[in-house]
Amino acid sequence: MPDSATPNPAISVSEVYAGWAAGAPRSFAPEAMHRAKRAFIDVVACMVPGAVDEAAVTLRAVSSKWGAGPCTVVGETAGQSAPLAALANGMAAHALDFDDNFDPAKAHITAVLGPALLALGEERKATGSDILAAYIVGLQIATRVGQGLNPYHRNRGWHATSTVGAIGAAVACGHLIKLDAAKMRHCLNMATSYAGGFMSQFGSMTKPLHAGKAAEAGVVCATLAEAGLSAGSETLDGPNGMARLMVGPDLEELRNSSFKREHGQTMRFATDSIGEPLAILAHGLKVKRYATCGSTHRALDATLNLIAQHNIGPKDVARIDVYAPVSHFNNLMYTNPQDGMQAKFSMEFCLAVALLNRGVGLADFTPEAVNNANFRNLMPLVHRHPVDKLESEFPTRVEITLNSGVRCTAEVDAPKGRADNPMTDAELWDKLQQCCRGVLDDESTSRISDALNKLDGPQTINALMAALRFNQKR
Repeated sequence: MPDSATPNPAISVSEVYAGWAAGAPRSFAPEAMHRAKRAFIDVVACMVPGAVDEAAVTLRAVSSKWGAGPCTVVGETAGQSAPLAALANGMAAHALDFDDNFDPAKAHITAVLGPALLALGEERKATGSDILAAYIVGLQIATRVGQGLNPYHRNRGWHATSTVGAIGAAVACGHLIKLDAAKMRHCLNMATSYAGGFMSQFGSMTKPLHAGKAAEAGVVCATLAEAGLSAGSETLDGPNGMARLMVGPDLEELRNSSFKREHGQTMRFATDSIGEPLAILAHGLKVKRYATCGSTHRALDATLNLIAQHNIGPKDVARIDVYAPVSHFNNLMYTNPQDGMQAKFSMEFCLAVALLNRGVGLADFTPEAVNNANFRNLMPLVHRHPVDKLESEFPTRVEITLNSGVRCTAEVDAPKGRADNPMTDAELWDKLQQCCRGVLDDESTSRISDALNKLDGPQTINALMAALRFNQKR
């Protein structure tokens, strides 16, 4: 049976996906569970400093007035309801743009699935192993939905973290609370009504809000479906479904065109072998080494490699030429950033920081850093050269021309953190330590590390969530 067909024309894609998710295992192979655990180490690392960010603090100042509840909000000692905790923690997870990317969905997926599952899991006293299994299931459905919509869904300006992420989170939460196939179908279809978010929000506080809203949607849709709320059945593939509305009226033409099919993206909802291969193993996650848009990472790796290899300092450089896929520069829309959020989406600023500091850290995106004349004076050295090829077809090339006339060149295809060039476990734990430093004391960081280390065990996640309660003064 071709991937584009359903086993029975009378059965919708969402019903097939829901049936698989409802019957999916409560545990997976050790490597899959370990990779899911790594995803939670990373997203918790991002949530801690993210909770201190102005966007997350602003949201919590409002949401804290909406009512108390039993679930942890990172950066607060008082709890909120599960949906509000998911909202706030999703915002914190994505606030610094330091969280992972996931290519099949073209989404910051763990910043959505992680906060949703932690909030609902804390409310239901779920075990860590249940959380990890639900994450794998939600990731799998996010993969299939993302592959059915992309690349044109993302290319036409939809922020898949918010659109595809909401569906993945709903299914993950549905699996966690053991929805049957019928209720899982309503849960999945309901989530499409939460799908929204434009790439025009990149560089603003609302971009991380997309992750929070999608995480909130996961908790809400799963619990409403559990209570008996129903939803339409053709919200993915129907005449007025997500594919036709959020890709465009030329959907069929695009599906049948000769576009390059990367990351399993076929513009068709695959219904054969939904769970094979497992996306967490076959595709993996792109963990970030830098707290910037992922489209800067290949260029940053290349630049820092050249700086170290040739001992290059700012005064040595005449110009820096960056040749990268046009899609990367489309994401990096700020050539003259005015604040820290915009600076994360600026190739010019990021490379100026790398050249001056010989590295790029969280502290480089403060208001003071963005207006630092030392960075500003280096930004005009950076020259963009968009290449009309896909990321898989063209490695990013950085050429640094020195004042002496010598030209140094480096190419990077797989930045550090991508699935085929992953961070080691030790490097990931170090990222957690670095993220907690300056926000938490050593004892608090140690409690978080210990709880995360045991996340794949049979105990509830209560110890982890308790460790994430701290007072961030406004």
